[in-house]
Amino acid sequence: MSLDENGAKLPLADPSTKKEMARLIASKDWSTTALGDSNRWSPSLKLIVGIMTASGFPMAVRWGPEFILIYNDGYRPILADKHPWALGLPFRVVWPEVVSELIPLQEAILAGESPGVYSEDWPLTIRRRGTSWETAHFTVSYSPVPDPSSPTGIGGVLITAVETSERLRIEKALEFKTQELSEANRRLQDGQALYRSALAAGRMGTWETDLVAKTRLWTPEGMDLFGIKLPGGRGHVGGAQDEYWSALHPDDRYLMQKFHELADKQDSFTSEYRVVWPDGTTLWLRGHGRVVARTPDGKALRLVSIVADVTERKAAEDHVQFLMHELSHRSKNLLAVIQSISRRTARTTTTMEEFEIRFGKRLQGLAASHDVLVRNSWQGAPLGDLLRQQLMPFMDIQSSRVEITGSEIVVTAEATQAIGLAIHELATNAIKYGSLSVPEGKIKISWVFDSEPLASRGLLLKWVEHGGPRVARPSRKGFGHLVIGEMIERSLNAKVTLEFATRGLEWSVSIPAANLVTEAQTDAETSP
Repeated sequence: MSLDENGAKLPLADPSTKKEMARLIASKDWSTTALGDSNRWSPSLKLIVGIMTASGFPMAVRWGPEFILIYNDGYRPILADKHPWALGLPFRVVWPEVVSELIPLQEAILAGESPGVYSEDWPLTIRRRGTSWETAHFTVSYSPVPDPSSPTGIGGVLITAVETSERLRIEKALEFKTQELSEANRRLQDGQALYRSALAAGRMGTWETDLVAKTRLWTPEGMDLFGIKLPGGRGHVGGAQDEYWSALHPDDRYLMQKFHELADKQDSFTSEYRVVWPDGTTLWLRGHGRVVARTPDGKALRLVSIVADVTERKAAEDHVQFLMHELSHRSKNLLAVIQSISRRTARTTTTMEEFEIRFGKRLQGLAASHDVLVRNSWQGAPLGDLLRQQLMPFMDIQSSRVEITGSEIVVTAEATQAIGLAIHELATNAIKYGSLSVPEGKIKISWVFDSEPLASRGLLLKWVEHGGPRVARPSRKGFGHLVIGEMIERSLNAKVTLEFATRGLEWSVSIPAANLVTEAQTDAETSP
């Protein structure tokens, strides 16, 4: 028996998805762009576009020497009026106003001379709303995207961006508000209701600290942010009764002494730290402290402080880092699998042409599995969807020649790759030598749980052919035999049984529960 592949490129995204950019990318005629037909894109480009469109965080990729722009829904507000015109255009065409500033950076990354760039509050003078110029600020990360098909090993540049123009404006407003409140605290008692309304709307809070009297006077909004309740808003500075120190996250309490030292040296300072409420809720706060009175020797006497809740911004920043680590992990795993396929395919081919054909088809099979994972945000793949995706290049899965039965379960991302490659090899063999090589031949794919307890029971997946040519045991074992046997056993810690029955090939694999994400709560079966 000899196993091979005859795959086909699949769409980058489901056209029915609710995400606009996924639909636009999938429906665009890329053959008119420098990237060419999307069916011939490299697996690396397909992978990064899939991850990007599945995310709600602002992301874009600039691919190839011309830095062709592809972006997701989160990036659209950054483009403003340039969307959707910018999709598929070179960077020089989309952002001519910043070419001199950014092209050298991107070229260095593409050439493998730079590991990437991370910058906070980067100012860029751009034109994205008609003919109006503006200076916008961004916290950005420029990272190389590995691609084995590129001469440098880098296919493009991944950009994650958060526009910080509004945050910087708010920070300036906070500083101004601190000065305003210090004056109002001395002169205008009746003006407190007005600014407290603004504080509540902006998730901001204030308090005044008397370092000599060791007292602290809180506004209701300030107490709300710190999760404390004090009669009349009166607190205490220092010792075990210090409500401010007690509310600080244990890892940030050391900052309190530093704030007092700064107040002795300068009139104002900024701060950023965490507070923990009694119920365990943790908030990130950012604000300003301002000295409004000093002792005769110059030491700080009274401070007015104002903070704003920036928990959402910190979560967004953490998400950027998570995405970068996740992308790196996925890319390394993908490259390892591709390298393994390349080496093993080379061992079973005699000419470069034969190698290119077999290797290319196996990459298409791998891409088919990744398409299912991308649609499920890399949380795993529904087994039924995975099987149908792998079979589509070979046959009409709605026909009576294929039967797929089993409960609705989800397998892990790692299991998806191994099972997908195995099914692709089995289908290739069936088309060339097995039941799918004749009109009357059929295949049945089924899976059931074993009899182990619910928490640990595994899955038995079967591929059974019948109605095809008489089957005989092959004289040698090729790469396909390795994929459906040793490789899937090692990847999933599974046990494979292969029987060359005269009525047709029978393959089954016992998959441990560790490779399953979820299982159906009913015994309902799916059908093609």
